[in-house]
Amino acid sequence: MLHRPIAVFDSGLGSLSVVRELRKTIPTENFLYYADKMNFPYGGKTKSELKDIIVKSIKFLEKYQPKLIVMASNTPSIQIYEEIKNNFSVDIIPTRLPLKKTINLSRKKHIAIMASRGTLESKEFDYQIKKEVPQQIFVEKIDSTKIISLVEEGTFLFDQKLTYQRIKEVIKPHIDNTIDVVALCSTHLPIVKNYIEAVLPSIKLVNSSTEVARDVKNYLKYTGDLSKNGTGKFEVLVSAEKNNFQSILRSMGVRELIFDVSLQL
Repeated sequence: MLHRPIAVFDSGLGSLSVVRELRKTIPTENFLYYADKMNFPYGGKTKSELKDIIVKSIKFLEKYQPKLIVMASNTPSIQIYEEIKNNFSVDIIPTRLPLKKTINLSRKKHIAIMASRGTLESKEFDYQIKKEVPQQIFVEKIDSTKIISLVEEGTFLFDQKLTYQRIKEVIKPHIDNTIDVVALCSTHLPIVKNYIEAVLPSIKLVNSSTEVARDVKNYLKYTGDLSKNGTGKFEVLVSAEKNNFQSILRSMGVRELIFDVSLQL
């Protein structure tokens, strides 16, 4: 068992984009990555279902005595976080929509947000857009559920042509020359960032995974709990489909041990 790790979780591969950013930003920390494959996708759940899943996941991760827990998925971070953040013995860091950075980068006052259907259709998302985006900024919503599934299935590793075509089919109907910045508001999306860049070569992309890594480092500095020395270790837990998940991770260069925790849940 890792000593006081930072626990990072979502419904599958999405957490990996956050873990990668975290390991670059704070390489001295231990990381525990929990892929809740049993409940993929979070974006397809009702709010009530999602709340039950997230609470159960956090209680499970508390057993590992983490420094903090990162909710590495935009959907529950937007819909559930505010309701449950004070209910646990460990602090929770959400994955926020990187709206401020996206707006600041836009010169044409027209941005797009790529996210799961669950995120885009939630009243919490609409509230956040109204609260944080000035009225003169136009916001295009791009339902990226099909791309998220493409990532989770590992298709992007084995069929580049299909991956590019699918991503193009999802994005292109929503993009014209008035949009200059796109926010990647699912943690699965940075994993295929190179494909999205190929479809949108002249558009800036903003990555929510980078933002959450910065939030975690700032939190650890504030609490005085940032590890100063050494090289952090990394372990992976998965709640279902271990063999398939391990095969995808190995193809992505992840060599660490992967533990099936389905019987512990």
